[in-house]
Amino acid sequence: MAIDISVENYETDVLVIGGGAAGGMACFECAEAGVRVTLVGKSRPPSGTTSVARGGFAAAMGKDDSPAQHLADLLEGDGGELIDPELAGIWCEDIVEIVNDLREWGADFVTNEDGDLDLKMFPNHSKPRAVHHYDTTGNMVTKTLAKKIRPDQRIEQHSNTSIVDLIVEENRIIGAWGVNYNKGTLVAYSAKEIILATGGGSGLFYVNDNPPQVTGDGYVMGYRAGVALLGSEMIDFQAMCCSPEELFGFAPHPTGFINAGAVFRNRDGELFLKRYFPDTAEKSTRSEVILAMAKEIHAGRAGLTGGIFMDATEVPMEIIQKQIPHVYKTCLHRGIDISKTPLEVAPGSHTWLGGLEIDIDGRTPMSGLWAAGETGGGIHGGNRIGGSALSSALVFGRRAGKAAARLAKSESSIPVRVEVPDEANDMLVDLISRDEGPLQADVRLRCRMLAHDQLGSIRSSDGCKSALAEYSKIETEEIPRMRLSEEAKKSQKLRGQELESALSVSNLALLGRLLATASLAREESRGAHYRTDFPDKDDKNWGAVTRLEKGLNGEIIIKKDSLKQDIS
Repeated sequence: MAIDISVENYETDVLVIGGGAAGGMACFECAEAGVRVTLVGKSRPPSGTTSVARGGFAAAMGKDDSPAQHLADLLEGDGGELIDPELAGIWCEDIVEIVNDLREWGADFVTNEDGDLDLKMFPNHSKPRAVHHYDTTGNMVTKTLAKKIRPDQRIEQHSNTSIVDLIVEENRIIGAWGVNYNKGTLVAYSAKEIILATGGGSGLFYVNDNPPQVTGDGYVMGYRAGVALLGSEMIDFQAMCCSPEELFGFAPHPTGFINAGAVFRNRDGELFLKRYFPDTAEKSTRSEVILAMAKEIHAGRAGLTGGIFMDATEVPMEIIQKQIPHVYKTCLHRGIDISKTPLEVAPGSHTWLGGLEIDIDGRTPMSGLWAAGETGGGIHGGNRIGGSALSSALVFGRRAGKAAARLAKSESSIPVRVEVPDEANDMLVDLISRDEGPLQADVRLRCRMLAHDQLGSIRSSDGCKSALAEYSKIETEEIPRMRLSEEAKKSQKLRGQELESALSVSNLALLGRLLATASLAREESRGAHYRTDFPDKDDKNWGAVTRLEKGLNGEIIIKKDSLKQDIS
């Protein structure tokens, strides 16, 4: 006898999927505009990757600074020519107002004795412009948004819910369906407009500093619906701890370390950055430092657990406690005193630089669909400079919320009722009741290790092709036979956790195939991305953005987008 899983139906004007900074800003603007708005997230909003922003974010708040100068800094260097200057210009303008609004909402940015913002200097910025709360900026912004959003009765908030896919009718997004994995029910949402703010795809990598629920959902949902992915091979790798085990994946804010005076050493104790960059060494760009680290590891000059040593042992304690107090306390709590012992770190996935095609308001070419934050593409190019991720998420979250609300308000018709696809019930029942086949946790790990081994900072043609073949095999042979653990069948809480994890495995496998496709196509080295078979940067052939489109038969079609930059 078949098991029927109950379905809960909801109707709203604007559905926001994802509850980080971008999703939170979007919801607030929809509520202010007076439209019905529903926020759906895997955990309680605000959540997501906002909290992993440590040292601050960029905004031209200084008296001798300007949005135009901020934009000029963004467009200079390895990643600049891959940035859409219109999107970047809007972002540099809007973030100034948002910083002022956040301060009104209670954001506790550090100020000096005169009450002016204490602006940090970040690499590749010509002016000090990082507003911050020491090394816990993201946590502070998250708390500020939480106080603003959680009590707001105008925003219907659904947590513990994974959206599995969008529903398309006549080339328009009309809704979405998913699973409330806490209650074990299917959910269907009818909406006039949907904003994807699900973060990036760092969960695809074994080493990352994102919450485990960040698995590229927005990328693959938008792609499956027919929206192009731009620059999806470009990833911002950062130094993350690879030992001790208690600190694995922790991102110890390398910019803060460097600003404090720390240095990087290989296994032999060599200050190797001087060999790569004699003039700038530790003051080199983030991508340069990460790539040099990756090359040292690749050449066999790593420590016992595969990393490079970030050494702050000669930095005065008062500077450590001022510049990176949270990092110091976190490491000390795990038995590591960074004033006495170097941290062993390796490149890990921090943020993704590409995303879905959007305009200046976050609107995609697909009617009814918007993207904001890390889910939107065209903003960061191929080499994001520090302080950019959180600021752009705040800006485009607000812009998408305002624009989607305006459009929803102008539409007199009610949202079209949507239904969960017929096969969804059978898929969930099979997954929950299956006794044979690979465990979902093992398949998930396979997806992550493939990216870690083949699609990190150092790539090759053979590695990309191998990853492509393996991800295809996972999609066709392993995912259809996947099962939950025996423990999950005995515990409702554990079953809910594994169900959420299992639902994301399909997204990870497709995301891996998309990443491998774009990485294979880009036959050059740029930023922190190094092709062993194409070691040089090639502006003539690759001063362009990759565009991935879904073909009529489901194949991945890859094209190039050349961007014109006239900011005069």
